Amino acid sequence: MQELIEKYLQAAKEKNIQALDDIFTEHAVYIESTGAIYNGLAQIKMWFEQVTAGGDVTAWDVKRIFDMGDTGVVEWYFEYQIAGADVFSFDGVSIVETENGKIKKWSEFAQTKDKTYPFEG
Repeated sequence: MQELIEKYLQAAKEKNIQALDDIFTEHAVYIESTGAIYNGLAQIKMWFEQVTAGGDVTAWDVKRIFDMGDTGVVEWYFEYQIAGADVFSFDGVSIVETENGKIKKWSEFAQTKDKTYPFEG
């Protein structure tokens, strides 16, 4: 699980769309933290190509992974530089389901990177 997740995050950093064939099943589902859903490898590749053309993933770092066989949970930190604009970043978690050594479902959840402590000093 860890190797597969890290392979995907590395592909995003390197804009390596060809690597997706070895990472996702043909009928994979990818759900972004924004709520956008991509059904099937062809749609995932279309989205990936669009995102990587518009900027650079400058960081997508694993904090920890919980491996439960065919399902895993990964906590991560993400940074993206939009061409000609500021960097935006956030913390996130993905629930990852696999089948035959590939990702069949990736569901993202995100929270702001800048945390607040309302009841502290």
